[in-house]
Order: sequence, then C-alpha cells, then structure tokens
Amino acid sequence: MFKKTMLFVLLSMNFMVNAMSMQGQPAPSFNLQDQDGKIHQLSDYAGKWLVVYFYPKDDTRGCTIEAKAFRDNYATLQSMNTEVLGVSLDDAESHRAFIKKYDLPFNLLVDDNKVMSKDYGVDGGMAFFKYAKRQTFLINPQSMIAKHFEEVDPNTHYDEVYAALTALQKESDHGKKVSKTEPTEVTDTFTVFGDAWEYSDVKSNDIVSVLGNPDTYLTENSIITGRITKVCQKQGCWMILADGESFARVDFNDHAFLIPKDSNGSAEVYGKLIAKELTPEQKAHYESEGAGELPLKSFEIVAYSVKILN
Repeated sequence: MFKKTMLFVLLSMNFMVNAMSMQGQPAPSFNLQDQDGKIHQLSDYAGKWLVVYFYPKDDTRGCTIEAKAFRDNYATLQSMNTEVLGVSLDDAESHRAFIKKYDLPFNLLVDDNKVMSKDYGVDGGMAFFKYAKRQTFLINPQSMIAKHFEEVDPNTHYDEVYAALTALQKESDHGKKVSKTEPTEVTDTFTVFGDAWEYSDVKSNDIVSVLGNPDTYLTENSIITGRITKVCQKQGCWMILADGESFARVDFNDHAFLIPKDSNGSAEVYGKLIAKELTPEQKAHYESEGAGELPLKSFEIVAYSVKILN
C-alpha cells in the first residue's frame, strides 16, 4: 500500500526542472525500440524537425492529456515536416496498450534502462520509483536542440510546442542555411558545389599526405584532393574521398549543400580536417547509407566547397 501511495504521489507531481537547459546543444544520439520492436535512432530523423517528449507513465492522467494533444494535432505537425516521439520507462506491452486505447498515431520508445533519459538529463526517482521527468526537446533538422521545455503543463504544452516550432521555422526560412542542390559553378572541366571556388592562393594536398600528417591540417582550412568513391545514397549529403588505402568521410558543412548521388571521379575539397569519434549508432547509420566499413575513431573533412573534375 505504501509503495502504491508513493507511486501515485510521484506521478501526480509536475516533473519539471532540476537540470541545466540543453537548448542550443547537439541532441544526444539514441538507439531504442518502439512499441513494436522497431529501432529508432536520431540519425533516422536528419532533415526533419523532431519533438521528443519524455513522460512519467503510460495511461496516467497528465500523460494521457499530453499524448492526446499531440494526437489531435499530429497532422498539423507532419505538415510542418515534424515527427513526434514519446519516451518513458514503460515496456513495449504497456506502450502498445496505451497507443491502442487512445489511437495514438506516433511511436513510443522503450527506455526501460534509462539510457536515453540519462543522456537527456530527465531521469528521476530512486529505488522502486523511477521515471522520466516530463520534459520536451524540439530538435531541428541539423540534430541540434532548438528548444528545451523544462517545465511542462500537459494542458497547454502542445500550444507551446506549436508556437515555438512556428517561430523557429520562420527564423530558419529567413537566413539560416538550407541544403543547396544546384551546383554553384559549371564549366567544361569542373563542377562546384557549396561555396564559390575562390581559393587560387590555397595550397592543395592529396588525402594520403593529409592523413599521414593530420596535425598539420587540423588548425586551418586547406584543399584536399582525392577520388570520390562513395556518396550518401539517401540525400547526397556526404561522400568518401579516397586515394588507394587512404580515405576520409567528407561532411558538407552540416548538410549546407548536396551533391548528386552518382558523383564520381577526381575531386578537390576546400575545408578542415577534424578528429572524429563515431558512436556505434552513427557508424551503423553511415554504413546503411553506403559508406562501407568506417572506423569508430578516424578523421573527417568538413567541406565548405567541393570541386568535381569532369
């Protein structure tokens, strides 16, 4: 009886703030199953806005009000290129029952080991009374936390999310980078994507030399040459630059531009070499897009401009 009373008290509380805001930070990656056992990863939602809302318990009063509000407005959110994920410590069976009872159109993730809750700073409770605090994260298409709602009233929360999303998307449309799909310059001998190619005074170095002495290239931008061996087959938002056994993944400045998926041949890349440590989830995601076997620790090139030689 005591345990049930304490559980009721905990779930009746407003699970709010006791962590620093994560707004403006990269969203932590996740790798969780939903109610049907399907794996969801942050990288699955690249290019979309994502509402990740943590809640304490399936089919309790506040959690039901919150879920129904997202349900009733789900079509509106989808029209805004936005997906919704609910997250709690409940198991898959509980999630399935909750979804069926209220006809929820979005997925609920099973965080039974509190891995995602801890990464997002919303794990609460102790001993037998563990739960995810009621907080929401609005993640932009570049996987950054654009808005962190630390105080959530289930009765008004959807309206707050909608208002924030509308304002953020309006701001994005007026000045923030969007992916460019058209080439910047086309000649008989080369095609440029990204920033205009204005680097006649920049020395070029082949990928073998760069990776053989990486510290030299970690501090400033340079031109790195090689051959395009692979391109992202979903969006064309990265490529592999290689020469023999040496290769590096090239990221197009946080998806600022794209290249055709069938691009190949010699290329010159203007950008910066960075040390990169992939999470297992990132590694699996890139490999699923055609990157091949990537090491967890390596170097990557952040590109601002790519010249593909015809």
